[in-house]
Amino acid sequence: MTKTTRLIIGIPLCFTVLVLWFAWSAFRTAPPLAAENLRGAGLSISAAIEQLAVADNSFRSLARYTTPDIAYFALIDKQGVVRFHTNSGLIGQPFPNADQKTLPSGIIENREQLGTGEEVYILRTKLHTNGEEYLLVLALHTYRADQVIRRAKTGVTVVSALTVALWGLTLFSIFMLRREERHQREMQRREELARLGELGAVMAHEIRNPLAGIKGYAQLTETADDLEQARLYADKIVTQSIRMESLVDDLLSFAREDRGERQPTDLAALVRDSVMMIRMEADPDYVEVIHTPQTAIKALVASDRIIQLLLNLLKNGIQAMPDGGKLRVELKDSKSSAIIKICDSGVGIPPESLPHIFDPFWTSKAKGTGLGLALCRKVAQEHGGSLTVESTVGVGTTFTVTLPLAV
Repeated sequence: MTKTTRLIIGIPLCFTVLVLWFAWSAFRTAPPLAAENLRGAGLSISAAIEQLAVADNSFRSLARYTTPDIAYFALIDKQGVVRFHTNSGLIGQPFPNADQKTLPSGIIENREQLGTGEEVYILRTKLHTNGEEYLLVLALHTYRADQVIRRAKTGVTVVSALTVALWGLTLFSIFMLRREERHQREMQRREELARLGELGAVMAHEIRNPLAGIKGYAQLTETADDLEQARLYADKIVTQSIRMESLVDDLLSFAREDRGERQPTDLAALVRDSVMMIRMEADPDYVEVIHTPQTAIKALVASDRIIQLLLNLLKNGIQAMPDGGKLRVELKDSKSSAIIKICDSGVGIPPESLPHIFDPFWTSKAKGTGLGLALCRKVAQEHGGSLTVESTVGVGTTFTVTLPLAV
C-alpha cells in the first residue's frame, strides 16, 4: 500500500470514527433529554393545576386551563372517583387503577398508549387543596419533547448516508489512483521500450561507423606495401576501437542504476583530483583551468560517479572553447547543500538548444552520442541533488551541481 493510498484511507477513517462517535453520543443522550424535558413540563403544569385547584374548590377554573402539551388531566379523590377531567363526561366516574392507598408519596411517571394510538407521557402525583388530598393524573403529548430523539435519529441516518457516500468516494478514488498508477507503469514501460529502441538505433548507428573503419583499415593492412604503412593502418584501427569502447562505456554508465554504497566523502578532494586529471587535456587546447582549493566539504556520495560527472562537465567546458579560454571551478557549501560551479568562457549555448541539452541522445556536435550531459544530470539526481545550466551566446556557460551534505 502506497503512502498516498494510506492517506486516502486514513483521512476518511478518522472522519468516520469522529462523526459516528458524535452521532452516537447525540443519539444516546436524546432519550434522557426528552424525558427530562417532559418531567420539567409535567412538574410545571402540575404546580399550575394545584394553584388553580386551591383557588377554586369547585375546579371550574381548571376547565379553562389548557396548554398545547396537555393531552388530558384528571383529579381523583380517595375513593377513586374522578372529581375533574378535561373530558367532562368522565367526571363522577371511577378512575381505573386509582387506589391511592398503594400510591407512593412521590411522583410516578411512565409512557402509555391511548386508544387513538398516540403514546403519551403520564405523570401521577398527589395534590393537596383545602385539606383534601387528590391524585393528579397528567397526560402530556410527547411529540415536541421527542423531537430531539427524531432529530438524533435523522442525524444518525444522515451521517450514515454521508459516511457511505464518503467511503464510496474513497473507494472510487483508490480505484482511480490504482488505475492511474497502472497507466503510469504502462506508460513508463512503453517509454522504456521506446528508449531501448532508440538506444539500439543509436548503438547501431554509432557502432557501425567505427566498425566500418576497423574493417576497412584491416583490409588495407592485408595489402600494405611495407611495415610502416601497416602500422599506420593499425593505429587507425586502435583509434576506432577506442571510439567504440568509449561509446559502449557511456551507454553502460547511462543505463546503470547506481544503488551502490555511498560513503561520507570530501568533495573538495574529488574536485581537486578531477581538475588535476583534466589539465592534461586543457593545456594543449590553450584552456586555463582556474581552481582554488577549498577546505573539506563532506557529502554522502559514490566517489567514482561524482568524478565521472565532474570530468564530463570539465571536458564539455574545454570542448566549448575551441580557441582557448578560461575554465573556472568553484566549490562552496550553502546551508545543507554543497554547490559546485563549472564556468567556461566558450561559445555558449543557443537559447533554443537549452531545453534539450539534458535529453538523452540529443547533441549539437558532429561527433557525440548526446549522453554526456544526460548522464551528469542522472548522477546528480541519483545522489538527491540537481544539475542546472546558465548560458549566454558568446560569453560562456555555467553548470551548477548541487549535492546534499553528509549529516
